[in-house]
Amino acid sequence: MVSWDIEFLDKEVGEIKKHSLILIHEEDLPSRGRDLLYYIMAEKLRKGNLVGYFNISYPLQMVFRALERFNLNPIELLHSRILAIIDTFGSFYGIKTNLPGVWYLEGMLSSETLPGKYAKVIEAHKSVWAREGMFKDRDIFGFAVAMSSYIDIFGSREETLRYLELSAEVRSKHSAYKKYPRGTNFWLWVGKRDEGVLNSVYRRADYVLRTRSRFTEEGIKRELLVLKTPELVEDIPVFEYEFKGDKIVGRRIC
Repeated sequence: MVSWDIEFLDKEVGEIKKHSLILIHEEDLPSRGRDLLYYIMAEKLRKGNLVGYFNISYPLQMVFRALERFNLNPIELLHSRILAIIDTFGSFYGIKTNLPGVWYLEGMLSSETLPGKYAKVIEAHKSVWAREGMFKDRDIFGFAVAMSSYIDIFGSREETLRYLELSAEVRSKHSAYKKYPRGTNFWLWVGKRDEGVLNSVYRRADYVLRTRSRFTEEGIKRELLVLKTPELVEDIPVFEYEFKGDKIVGRRIC
């Protein structure tokens, strides 16, 4: 089991089963679901764990700024090798950097070729971690921001669903996942677009958290719903949460 690094989730939901897939669905921008994911990622890095970050949506400089907001130095983390970035955005749009630990995907990129190309660079970086003896006493985490962007990249629901199917097949067979230790993975989905793809992503996840916001006379109130866990539950826990200093605090309201 691994911690959420969010006290109220560890207490009320329980820790995460290792090698699970966790989906954070940011229903609306003010709910700050992506910041929830970046917070968890920052805590994992701060504790010295190994992190692979799949940058799908943003120029790399925006990712760096997001990490800096949580008091991390992304350049130092890349040099230390505990952070690896697979820059899908830069691969598709030809915006590249020569920073260590940043990997790019070469050649044709499509729903059919992308899963295998991902596995190839994951295996390459895991071989670095293995050579340096970095797996010992560390957990591995993967973060993908944001899965909803694949609809724009592939141009259709059908191609996005095809990518998800092929990706699951590759992960079940490729040596990147068989030869080397596996990680616990967090995916981010932004907005409510394309329920067909979103439903497919929900089904694949072991845990589903949804963030949403509401406006009150006191300002924005943010809610976190735990929609799915590996165990069947009778109700859906709802928490009200906020960013306070360098922590996330919350309380159960339902």
